[in-house]
Order: sequence, then structure tokens, then C-alpha cells
Amino acid sequence: MAENKVITGVSGYDQLVEGGFEKNSINLIAGGSGSGKTIFAVQFLLEGLKKGESVLYVTFEEKKEDFYENIRKIGWDLNKAEKTGKFIFLEYSPEKVKMMLDEGGGAIESTVLKNKITRMVVDSITSFSLLFDDEQSRRQAILGFFDIIRKWDVTTLLTVQHSPTNQRDRGLSYVEFEADSISVLYYVSTGGRRRRFIEVLKMRGTDHSKDIHVFSIDKRYGVRVGPKANVDLSKI
Repeated sequence: MAENKVITGVSGYDQLVEGGFEKNSINLIAGGSGSGKTIFAVQFLLEGLKKGESVLYVTFEEKKEDFYENIRKIGWDLNKAEKTGKFIFLEYSPEKVKMMLDEGGGAIESTVLKNKITRMVVDSITSFSLLFDDEQSRRQAILGFFDIIRKWDVTTLLTVQHSPTNQRDRGLSYVEFEADSISVLYYVSTGGRRRRFIEVLKMRGTDHSKDIHVFSIDKRYGVRVGPKANVDLSKI
């Protein structure tokens, strides 16, 4: 594997993107509610733990106890991970977000530098943007946040609430041009049942797959990407 690639740990995904995320890149995983964004994100961090890395999960909306309990249903014990000292959970309030932007990093930067974080998840950038009152403020805040992240030697995964089959949903509009990669998770009804698909929309510097692939969520292994899908999502 190339030295500039970071293995995600998501079974089948790295083969779609020539070995993983670009090192120190900012990546988006987008999808609607229940599509598997958070599981994908946690899997990415757990892969870092396996490699002895220090990792950070930042949330703007979820309590740690609730989050850990939800992830436990997949079979992953984040309390155990936290006790290693290499998995850090950071819950951020709206007040702290504004302070972070004013200070150019705040507690997130302190945590990243002190613990030598190499992988970070922000769940979600949608919640982050909604902390600001108007579109101009949201755009400036997100661009400012991206500028801060790019100062750190950290590979970042941002989750985005986005309904890809809804043409009026512009949940990606603030961040799609700034991100280094965008992958979309679909959880749609087709053939009389709900199915899961993944599509890599872009990844800078990578000859990524242009196909839509099926994926599943396994209660032991998490997200597992499968073969190319024979489906036209534009008709759903």
C-alpha cells in the first residue's frame, strides 16, 4: 500500500479507492438516517486503534452514554477502547464551537496535539452547520473549520446528513467542494425491500470506482462493501 494512504478498515471499501483515504485528508460520508454513516465512521477509528494510533470522535449532539450503548449493539465496546487511552470521545456544545472558531482550534486542537491524534471523526458536520443562524454564517464557519483541520496531521472523516435520492436536499452544498473525498450511502426501497448501496462520488488523487456497490451492516464486522450493483438509483 502507498505510504500516503490510510486504510479505513471498512471491508471492501479500500479496494474501491486504491487502498484507503489520502493521508491527512478531509473526507465526507453522506447519507440519510439509518444509512450506516456512524458505523462506518467508528469502524474507521477502530482500525486506527488496531494499528496503535490515537483517535478522536467529536460529536455536537449525542451523549456519550447513549452513543456507546448504540455502538455496543454492533458488538463494539467503546468503554474498553477508551480505557486504552487511545480512543477519545469529545462532546462539543454550541458555545464551545463558536469559541473554537474564535480561537482557531480550541479544545479540539488541544486534544489533537496533546494526544497525537492521527484519525478524527466529526459527527456530524450537518449539526455543526445548524449552530449558525444564516447561510452566510454557516458557510464561513464550515470553511473556517476546514482551515483549522488542515493545520493538523490528522485524517478526518465528517458525517453529513443527506438524502441522496431527494433532489431538493442540498445537505452537501456547503462542504462538497472543500472535501477531498465524498462517499454516499443509500438506504432505499427497491424490489420490494430496503437495500443498502455505496457510491464514491469523488476522491482527489485517486482513480476510484465509478460504480455503485451493494453493502451490508454485520453485527460483528460492521459495514461490508460487496460487488457492483445492478441498479439505477435515479429511478428510485
